[in-house]
Amino acid sequence: MIRVNLLEGTAEQRVSVQKTRVVARRGQQIFMLASALLILAIAVGADHLWTNNAHAEAQTELEREQEEAKKLEADIKRKNELEAELKQVEERIKIIKQLRAEQKGPVAMMSAINERMPGGQADFRLISVVQKGTRLQVKGSSLNQQVIADFVKQLEFSNGLFTNLMLSVDGKEIKQDDDKKGEPTEVTRVFDFTIDCDYNKPRAEGEVTQDTTAKAR
Repeated sequence: MIRVNLLEGTAEQRVSVQKTRVVARRGQQIFMLASALLILAIAVGADHLWTNNAHAEAQTELEREQEEAKKLEADIKRKNELEAELKQVEERIKIIKQLRAEQKGPVAMMSAINERMPGGQADFRLISVVQKGTRLQVKGSSLNQQVIADFVKQLEFSNGLFTNLMLSVDGKEIKQDDDKKGEPTEVTRVFDFTIDCDYNKPRAEGEVTQDTTAKAR
């Protein structure tokens, strides 16, 4: 009779099956590890590619912003240069106007006085006109006090050219020599006058006086 050892066959089969399972499990683990490594490599590559693209875009944007900043800086510099040139031109114009006003000042003053002198100058004459700064002193004589008063009034209403007027009059008698004997000597009364006032010279166009500035404030 032939005997078969079923236990030994079963054990060998179990070992073989166990080995197969181990190999399959290892193969599965290796496959999973390889898949994970592949996915990781793909993710790292994609992230690297995205990072490079983002860096390139950022670099391009930075360069564009720098170019814009340079253009803006150049525009601001040019603007400042133009403003400085304009300011220099305005200062030159102001100086020229001031010089012209100063040159015309004495002429305008004498013209204003002449315009206000009474007509028929036979009994009215000016002796001197002296200017010290803004202060003006006018001396003259007349045979008529009313003529002097009219002259002062004309100076007073001069649109601000002559202000703060002060008048002093000194009357004196002058005897006229007569060659004819026996006739009475003619006596003439003459009035010497002195007018002290402030002369406000014509201002250059656009020039503001201190008083006007003070009132504006």
